[in-house]
Amino acid sequence: MIMSSFVIRPASIEDIPVIIEVRLRTLSNKELSGFSVPDANLYWSNEKFKKLWDKENRLKDNSEVFVAEKNGKIVGFIIFNMEISDDNIDNIIVEKEMQGKGIGRSLVEYVEKLAISRGLKIITTDTTENSNGVAWKAYGFWRKMGYQDTKKRLSTNYDFRVIPLVKKLNTINADKTSQVN
Repeated sequence: MIMSSFVIRPASIEDIPVIIEVRLRTLSNKELSGFSVPDANLYWSNEKFKKLWDKENRLKDNSEVFVAEKNGKIVGFIIFNMEISDDNIDNIIVEKEMQGKGIGRSLVEYVEKLAISRGLKIITTDTTENSNGVAWKAYGFWRKMGYQDTKKRLSTNYDFRVIPLVKKLNTINADKTSQVN
């Protein structure tokens, strides 16, 4: 899918090193402190990520990874799973210098259209808030994208809480679904 000078496509196992680089360049341990599980994220390691990849270029939990490319360079990615009831969208990252240019929005809209084409009526994701009740910066992005805060705050074994978010897909223009293969 071509979107104003960038392309969204399914990722392959060969993309893993670049996906990890994008992740590491975009989010630091310090920035994530209080909002994420310390040092356990699979997107920090080529080896951890490769272990989860299967022969059909998917993650073993049936998640699909899509990348956004600008001028042939991966500048963002999204992880989507139709089958998980917790989070259909597990993760989305766009390089800092590319944020605010519509890439994150396009990645989310791409998987929403894919979900509609596969019969999904509701899509879910989450973000976190720290122990002071401050939401992670993605919260505002998800709200702008039409995701509703469920008003639940799920405790973790760490110094943050999970904020589940949900969006009804029937509000999306059905004509746009024809753009997804």
